[in-house]
Amino acid sequence: MSLRFRLLGSGSEGNATLVEGGGARVLLDAGLGPRQLAERLQSAGVDPASLDAVFVSHEHGDHARGAAGFSRKWGVPLSGTQGTFVAAGFERAKIPAYERVSAGETRTIRRLIVKTIAVPHDAAAPLAFVVSTATASLGHATDLGHLSRALVSAFRGCDAVLVESNYDPAMLRDGPYPWSLKERILGPFGHLSNGDVGRLLEKGLGSHCSRVVLAHLSRKNNHPELALMSSEEALARGRRTDVQVTLAEPDGTGWIDVRPAGTAAAPTRGQLRLF
Repeated sequence: MSLRFRLLGSGSEGNATLVEGGGARVLLDAGLGPRQLAERLQSAGVDPASLDAVFVSHEHGDHARGAAGFSRKWGVPLSGTQGTFVAAGFERAKIPAYERVSAGETRTIRRLIVKTIAVPHDAAAPLAFVVSTATASLGHATDLGHLSRALVSAFRGCDAVLVESNYDPAMLRDGPYPWSLKERILGPFGHLSNGDVGRLLEKGLGSHCSRVVLAHLSRKNNHPELALMSSEEALARGRRTDVQVTLAEPDGTGWIDVRPAGTAAAPTRGQLRLF
């Protein structure tokens, strides 16, 4: 059973990832307007009404702003935590259905499995996801302030990983944001820096991960070349010449196939030294 995905949007203007496999189609986040989401799905050759679910990671607008309107228009159920349901205002939105999930739970849609992982972020009850079929798996985490052991452990079994590489610390500190916002981003419930992602790629990837997508890059506090260089240097330090890195553009990507690379080797003693 094949697994593939494509970003429909990435960054502060809106995040959404389409995942297809096991006879099912799901969206991870719906941070674009309902019309824009539908147009980008149609451009990808996907009927919006054919989606089985929209999983909302948390309530922030760049991840949830289009979820309720899209759900009402196309009859696609939403799924997320109770905290997200309340904080996003879904209880007042007259959506057709909302399935509540808690961190650590698994949902199966046909032959597609979605597992939820709690992440540290300044939201009500935010989640990351591992989406898998019988033969391949994708780890997906866009907003988190630090690399938790739960996330690293869950992602170690993935064949592909999509993770935010939000900011370069020097650009953030010297940039135009007020100090209160800088402190929030830099804090343990803010966002991941290029260096944070580097530590994951150097020491935390499973041996059979062959694809990494860097997402949610800040336009003001990061530069694509800095993010890419940081990740490539980290992979070189970890001697991971087998891993391909892709940068997600603000308006998304094309289809990316998740290719299984065999059974993962046992982790070495140093792999968890990320914290």
